[in-house]
Amino acid sequence: MPLAVVEHRRVLAANRCAHGLGVSPGANLAAALALAPTLQVRERSPQQESACVERLALALGALSPRLYLQASGVLVEVQGSLRLFGGIRRLLWRAQELVESCGLHPVMALAPTAGAAWLLAGQGAGRRRSLHASSMVRLLDALPAQRLARLLELTPQQQDLLQMLGCDRLGELRALPRAGLRKRIGAPLVDALARAYGEAPDPRTWFEPPERFSLEVELPHRADDAHALEAALAPLLQALVGWLHLRWQAASVLRLRLVHDGGRHARPDTELRLQLGAPVRDAAHLALLWRERLQRQALAAPVYRLGLALDESVQHAGVAGELLPSVTQDAQARSALLDRLRARLGAERVRRLEPLADHRPERAQRWVEATLAAVPARTSTGTTAPPRPLWLLDPPQPLALDAQERPLLDGGALHLLSRAERIEAGWFDGAPVRRDYHVAFTARHRLCWVYRERRDVVASARNGGWFLHGWFA
Repeated sequence: MPLAVVEHRRVLAANRCAHGLGVSPGANLAAALALAPTLQVRERSPQQESACVERLALALGALSPRLYLQASGVLVEVQGSLRLFGGIRRLLWRAQELVESCGLHPVMALAPTAGAAWLLAGQGAGRRRSLHASSMVRLLDALPAQRLARLLELTPQQQDLLQMLGCDRLGELRALPRAGLRKRIGAPLVDALARAYGEAPDPRTWFEPPERFSLEVELPHRADDAHALEAALAPLLQALVGWLHLRWQAASVLRLRLVHDGGRHARPDTELRLQLGAPVRDAAHLALLWRERLQRQALAAPVYRLGLALDESVQHAGVAGELLPSVTQDAQARSALLDRLRARLGAERVRRLEPLADHRPERAQRWVEATLAAVPARTSTGTTAPPRPLWLLDPPQPLALDAQERPLLDGGALHLLSRAERIEAGWFDGAPVRRDYHVAFTARHRLCWVYRERRDVVASARNGGWFLHGWFA
């Protein structure tokens, strides 16, 4: 869909679809609409631009904690992150991926000073790189002098003075006497020039992430399906992961708010909660879970705004890499599987058995919500417990007897393989049992678990009190 941002009825920026139809920056709005009748027009909003830059800064927090926000971009000090990412080339590719995942077109530059990197980035598309001071000076000298004026947002009078000097390039401007230049056009431009060339210190106040993560984004057009919501959610997830890196946290519980289209039949906001089996700060895993969750969510109305908030998080301890598979890696794989099942089916449909301190087999466990953190650690007591079947029948199945009063199953008499295991319990809650359990072998060579009620309990039972209670795998 063609989209353009306008100010004072002039096109400031346009997406690829609009460019393909002939809409370009600087064009009159009427001319742009004549070229692209379906053009979606958005008025420029400095507030939304600032919010976009802040989201980008949060996302880039996954690269480095030293961030500085500019009016239309972010400066990132990456010297301390080079070894972590395996060199400058891989770090730049990762930075490009992060910017593109935020729905933005990356224009990047690398230089020894912050001012030089910013000036080079403003020169055009692509990546400009100067790793050494000599190459940085050469690239800066070739830049138009007006780049420095735009960087400092000089007044029209100051720009006129700069133009009257007759300097087309920064190198020519830098060659002029500093004292006279400072008197004619002011100290800010001269100081900025010195900082860009590394001739003066450049102290900056680094970006400080908010105490709590909560971001909202307005969709460019109404979304009525899961696919559109996933695309709009991607920048928020990248910002979340960057925030988690900056704060050394991992996410436990997330909340997504869907704001529906207003009007006469306005619907209340839809809130979705995602509880993770184990703390996570991986954008790909979170995107997969939200995809599963959104695909089973019926939308009450089209959505025009998304809000993502982090409700619960835990301190993240760095995990060292391991050469061989370990218990930690197995736990992470189980947690990822549980998270995906819960997102796809619903938490209420993914359960596990929890053991209870009760000798009665039908009450020795219960169904609880399946979370990895709730699984108790296995401990060895040094004793061997009697065998228990994997499948318990509910209710137990009564068994007939033959002439010798042997229980019958699968067309023949059962062969008892174990001595009686007596279970007497339940007197304290009004559901007493008094049984003798056996492991038995059927005529079809199947292992089962049977019991016989105590004779004083079933003195009048026709089948002698024999029941099938379970099957062994």
